[in-house]
Amino acid sequence: MYPVEQCGKWGYIDRKGTIVIQPKFDDAWAFSEDLAAVEVGGHWGYIDRSGVETIRPRFDEARNFRYGLSPVRIGNLWGFIRPDAGLGIPLQFDYARSFQDERARVRLKGKWGFIETNGAFAIQPLYDNANGYNEGLAPVEINGKWGYIDKAGDFAIPVQYPIAGIFSDGLAAVKTGKYWGFITRDGVLSIESRFEEVGEFSEGVCPVRLNGKWGYIDKSGILMIRPHYDQADHFADSLAPVTIGKANKYIDHKDDVVWVSEQHCA
Repeated sequence: MYPVEQCGKWGYIDRKGTIVIQPKFDDAWAFSEDLAAVEVGGHWGYIDRSGVETIRPRFDEARNFRYGLSPVRIGNLWGFIRPDAGLGIPLQFDYARSFQDERARVRLKGKWGFIETNGAFAIQPLYDNANGYNEGLAPVEINGKWGYIDKAGDFAIPVQYPIAGIFSDGLAAVKTGKYWGFITRDGVLSIESRFEEVGEFSEGVCPVRLNGKWGYIDKSGILMIRPHYDQADHFADSLAPVTIGKANKYIDHKDDVVWVSEQHCA
């Protein structure tokens, strides 16, 4: 099920592009572990795949469930709730993001670290910035440069990049100078830096921006979908959300449109 926006409200479609949950939410996240965070009246709660509210909207922010926990914010503090809405990890962090690779990145007293699902720090908050673990590595920033640490907190790839993304499908996006390219797990530049902006690899392809437009490349750097979109995101379950003009769409790997938003709003 995929979140879609029509006339300022969010609902969900299935893989065929059929609306299965009518657009009625102010905002919506993708489903994860059979629950999706939705915004109603300025507060966030959760629905199940039938559209039934399982956790009433009462959080100031909310993210995705993973490993049975989801980050939520009340006031200025973040913690993690369970699917029964009980607190699994108390509200205590400046920021918190969803678990990846059994670790969640959190910020405490201005520094980022990583916690385990029991709330204990696996990696102490030492970093100026961080992204999530994936495929055993996490990008972290120290003094304006990014590198990658392993699960033990040791640097697998030294800090050297102005910006770095997470690993996915064995590749990670890094910015070297003006443009973005992709490195392998041993830090070797596998796809040359020539893109103005990039996303993440998923299902063997990655969104990239060239000459102001978005398209998709494969893992060898070859364009599989020509750049002609204004915005593009990664594929999930064979579909990817894209924008062209005022139209929001979902496309498949052949660049065929599965769903397009209605443009005639009252």
